[in-house]
Amino acid sequence: MAAKKSKGTLVLLHGLGGSSEDWAGAAKLLEKDFTVRALDLPGSPRGAGQAAGFEPEPLARWVLGEIGKEPVLLAGHSLGGRVAGEAAALEPERVLALALVSPLGSAPYGLTDRLKWMAMSRRAVIESVPESSLRNAAGYGFAVDGPGRAAFVARTVAARTGPRREEVVQAIEKLVDGVLAARPLAERLRGTSMPLLLVTGTRDPLAPAEDLRAILSARKDAKFLELPGIGHYALLEDPPRLAAALRDFFADA
Repeated sequence: MAAKKSKGTLVLLHGLGGSSEDWAGAAKLLEKDFTVRALDLPGSPRGAGQAAGFEPEPLARWVLGEIGKEPVLLAGHSLGGRVAGEAAALEPERVLALALVSPLGSAPYGLTDRLKWMAMSRRAVIESVPESSLRNAAGYGFAVDGPGRAAFVARTVAARTGPRREEVVQAIEKLVDGVLAARPLAERLRGTSMPLLLVTGTRDPLAPAEDLRAILSARKDAKFLELPGIGHYALLEDPPRLAAALRDFFADA
């Protein structure tokens, strides 16, 4: 995806179990101001690339290898936010500005949250549940029951029941384990200085505001935005509102 007139290259990373399609609505709006590249991460339903592992660091190194040598604007959602933050920590000179939308792993996970994430991501569980339960699970985290949610659930069910289902389900388990084992973003981003935007929804159960505020303790200069009435999937629940926030932030960065 590219704009005719570019003010910089904006790389977008999707979340756990998602794909570059999740960014389609927001990307179309952002293409008016930026050259937009929405990547499909290794282990995702549409991901063809291979990383050295499923932890944030090898995924971030894969992203850095994909974007080229020129510095970019970088935005990531959910798992993609964790990977984007890792890329910025590894090679900060290559990230002009960073936006994290409901990133996973902002703060250390407690025992209850670890057990919840592990229960939701185990291959045996995903493969054994009926399609109705899979649809309900795929929709968890949405606060807005609109076309974005319906499309995401449909893509998720198709990926987890389609020809690559074993590969996709295995990757989900490994990706979750990688996030749980990694150092929190609040630690990784300490000492970085690129402009930073943190975004979450007021109804996000997976990356709530209190988790993102841990990053603010390390990066007190970061901008913090809570979207009223939005859950974990701002890019699908309200693409225009998120695109506007990202455009304003990156234009000023």
